[in-house]
Amino acid sequence: MKTDTLYRGSLCKDQFRFFAAETTTIVQTARDLHDLAPLPSILMGRLLTAAALMSGELKAPKSELSLRVEGDGALKGGIALADKEGNLKGYAFEPQLWLEPPSENFLVGKNLGQGILTIMKQSGLKAPYSGTIELVDAEIANDLAHYYLQSEQLPTAVNLGVLIDPSARIRSAGGFIIQQLPFADTAVAKKLNDNLMNTPNVSDLMDMGLGIMDILKQFVFKDIEWKLSSQTPLYYYCNCSKERFARALLLLGEKELSELPDGISPVCHYCNKEYHFSGEDIQELIQALQEQK
Repeated sequence: MKTDTLYRGSLCKDQFRFFAAETTTIVQTARDLHDLAPLPSILMGRLLTAAALMSGELKAPKSELSLRVEGDGALKGGIALADKEGNLKGYAFEPQLWLEPPSENFLVGKNLGQGILTIMKQSGLKAPYSGTIELVDAEIANDLAHYYLQSEQLPTAVNLGVLIDPSARIRSAGGFIIQQLPFADTAVAKKLNDNLMNTPNVSDLMDMGLGIMDILKQFVFKDIEWKLSSQTPLYYYCNCSKERFARALLLLGEKELSELPDGISPVCHYCNKEYHFSGEDIQELIQALQEQK
């Protein structure tokens, strides 16, 4: 199976920078883990691809970011996380949502509705950064472009493609971000914009067998100087464990833990793995809290 990949590069001697990603396997994994219906599959495909692309900006070891979208429509939203090492995970708020007529199950923006996009970045070296914008059209790509313009004053083109069949199998997923840096040549910006306008649907091209870099080379970067600087493999990976859940349970405190005499079986939001804590496990946690006093 082909490994999903994040690509980083620049155009015209660093006047523009780009991030591109192939995420078909990751999106299929998310669909399978959460048994996603078609509409939340498309939403999560876009969010996971966006998170993968944005992870290209992360520099510090163990740094990570999250994208959280919340809307007032039936789809409600979802969250995606990515780290510098290329690990991604996420979940939809309404994973089994199905709407009538069937055509509604491909309309993300309409069924997400009005709401907000929140992006948080954590480097481990300084306080986390968080930025929130109102959704422009709830289709994610335009919302992310608006976020960059508002928060970082960077004119940005964002393309997020997810092609899905009626059974919710992910046929292709991927996308790219291109950002115009200060002092970029406006003539190059116009040429790039013209190329973007003449680029066919990215997910359709991927479904035809073209990789995301093939698409950029043949269509988006046509007659424009560019170079690839690095590439990173991408994976769907959840780092949950029973130890992590135990630490979270300790935060409940002695009183609330004592109200769980038969134990508890929490489920991870990101991978659906269940961890069982017996009544004896709960007593051990209570004892640990008592010893800390």
